Amino acid sequence: MKHSMLLLWLLLPLMGMAATVDTLAVFSNAMGKSVRTLVISPEAKKAGQRFPAVYVLHGYSGNPDRTLKEDIPSLPALADQYGILFILPDGAFDSWYINSPVKKNSQYETFIGQELVSYVDQHYPTLATRDQRALMGWSMGGHGALYVGVKHATNFGALGSICGAVNFIPFARDFGIDKLVGPDSTQWKYYNVLDNAPYFIFSQQQLVISCGAGDPFLAYNRRLHEYLEQQHVPHTYIEEPGVHDHDYWSKAAQYQVLFMHQYFTRGKY
Repeated sequence: MKHSMLLLWLLLPLMGMAATVDTLAVFSNAMGKSVRTLVISPEAKKAGQRFPAVYVLHGYSGNPDRTLKEDIPSLPALADQYGILFILPDGAFDSWYINSPVKKNSQYETFIGQELVSYVDQHYPTLATRDQRALMGWSMGGHGALYVGVKHATNFGALGSICGAVNFIPFARDFGIDKLVGPDSTQWKYYNVLDNAPYFIFSQQQLVISCGAGDPFLAYNRRLHEYLEQQHVPHTYIEEPGVHDHDYWSKAAQYQVLFMHQYFTRGKY
């Protein structure tokens, strides 16, 4: 994929946007609570039109409202530009999008990977197939996109991680992993993306991984990239100037949404 092609798409005029944003409370049976979720719907160009869906996972300490205001404010414009539904669930302050064996009200892998997908397909005009559904996120959400995505590969055909915390073990206590999984550090690996990377060998998913050259998780993203290369797992890896902040992931998200759009529309033009 050449940068000139990417820039051509990204610089197309974003005029006359008419995307709508719904605020929902989606109940999770797995957690016994409702989860605040934003759904961004593009303007329908014809009656009965259906759309592919991209689920967007926020980072540590984030939330869907901050995503729209600060992290990726271009999402409504991108929804109209590409004709994509964006679903932004609240992953809580530090859920890491895993099923916690300690906290029964923190089963976000099941919520994102199964319950939310089912709810959205029932209530919105989605193209409800694996190859029209993707999952992306940054930082903690980058970890979540890859971890939940590969665990639920029958639901998501494409996954995107932006400066993802693909190896949280060195920072586990700082990020509260011990409170989610328990104090036994030998158990942490079962929830860590790098340790689950062998699943990508068989998942047959499209992967895009972006990381800034000044990001604290760069070394671990490089390690994941190298492993995927060694195992001949097709993926796109992008490393460019940037640090761990919303300026970087806001820019990187536009490339990743283009990647998803091209995945959804392959063979259609």
